[in-house]
Amino acid sequence: MIRLSTALAMALALAACSPDSETVSKAPEGATPGEGMGGATLADFKTDTTLKDLMAHVIDFSAFGVWHNQGWLIDDTGTHELFPQDEAGWVAAESAAFTLAEAANSLLLPGRPMDDDRRWVDWSHQLYTAAKDAQAKALAKDKQGFFEAGGEMYEACVSCHNHYVQGDAPGVDAKLPQLPNRTPPPPGTPVTPQQAAPPQNQ
Repeated sequence: MIRLSTALAMALALAACSPDSETVSKAPEGATPGEGMGGATLADFKTDTTLKDLMAHVIDFSAFGVWHNQGWLIDDTGTHELFPQDEAGWVAAESAAFTLAEAANSLLLPGRPMDDDRRWVDWSHQLYTAAKDAQAKALAKDKQGFFEAGGEMYEACVSCHNHYVQGDAPGVDAKLPQLPNRTPPPPGTPVTPQQAAPPQNQ
């Protein structure tokens, strides 16, 4: 009798965990079928990190993990290519882009958007798309494509900063600090490979 009860309990437990269970397959109220949040609700999101800290320690850090691994550095010793020189370098660049893409989603969590202006969503999506493109190009070791995707990331950041930092003030340029490695060297310029510096906030 004890063995039968144990077997029955195990069977019920397995049935409850089955993908066919109503608890698992039923989408939350208001959610599109197939886009369920499981048992999570909006109240379950942890958003106590300030937007300033999120930008400095996640968004900016990841973005510079991309930007510092692309382009060219021109100094008194010549022109140096900053693209990764080995597999580990490309993996790090790809991971930075991947992290940035997911971090762009975090800008849309409850309480994060600055206002009801849809542009906040659009710029977050633009950053996500550009970061995903950078990730794909890094995976393919496509230097030019990776460089161009970094430019798209920059444009998304600048557009958002122009509006939310400076409030679209006439005559005010709220662009991020100009990256020193965004100008391609003239054709025919000798270029020496140089490993990019670790990402840092600017």
